[in-house]
Amino acid sequence: MRNQKILDYITVFFGFLGLGAMLYLFLSFTLNVISKNSCDIISSVINCSKVVTSNYSTLFGVDWYYYGIAFFSVIIVLSVFRLIDKKEKRKKMFTTVILILSTFGAGIACYLIYVELFLVHHICILCTTGHIAIFSLLLLSVLRATKFKD
Repeated sequence: MRNQKILDYITVFFGFLGLGAMLYLFLSFTLNVISKNSCDIISSVINCSKVVTSNYSTLFGVDWYYYGIAFFSVIIVLSVFRLIDKKEKRKKMFTTVILILSTFGAGIACYLIYVELFLVHHICILCTTGHIAIFSLLLLSVLRATKFKD
């Protein structure tokens, strides 16, 4: 039980880490509150502007970071519900949904990493933060589902 709570808190942390990165992109590239080139660290390699404004930066006309905001928000809500819920049946349902979402998210992250490395030839450090958060969520979900069974 204690291990489950620790995993839940770490899951919430990675949810907020990913959400923070996506919100930073939103504030930079949609609202223009933060300078768009504020995360262009090494322009020949790490350049968020080149990635976020590339031809691959949207799906169905919607910027990828909007999907990231939705994804991480749902993960946070499900994780908090899992933390506070007392019924084991619902906790298992939240665990399953988080595992499914994390698996799907990791697949999308693999595609986006491919796009950054091989099609755009630049890396967005904020996108990478989101990818790290997604893979961490997947790892935590797998740990919860296997090693630390309810």
